Amino acid sequence: MRIRLALLLLATFWCGIAFASDRDNANILYAKAQAAVQGAEAADAATYAPVEMNAAKGNLASASGALERRQWKQSAMSAEKAEVDANLASARAREKRATAATAEIEASIETLRREINRPGS
Repeated sequence: MRIRLALLLLATFWCGIAFASDRDNANILYAKAQAAVQGAEAADAATYAPVEMNAAKGNLASASGALERRQWKQSAMSAEKAEVDANLASARAREKRATAATAEIEASIETLRREINRPGS
């Protein structure tokens, strides 16, 4: 009888830990996703990668809703998707800014070449 009671208490304890772990994990992933979305917004991803940015915001909203409904696993999955989409949006924004800067530098170099090769210089 005591062994059964001890096993029951132990099982209840482990279930409680698993529940708290899922909740904590979902909250941590949500916070990471929020930070990633804010970083993407700071990188002006809405301008350079609007599709990815909208996906990140949509997944973040889904994660938030799942947290409110205490659907920890769904929230964690949506938060992970939001973080990945936000990181992709940031990377695409950096890439497009770098491409624009490269084109500007190449145009300046071409202007300098024309100036050097201009007759009478």
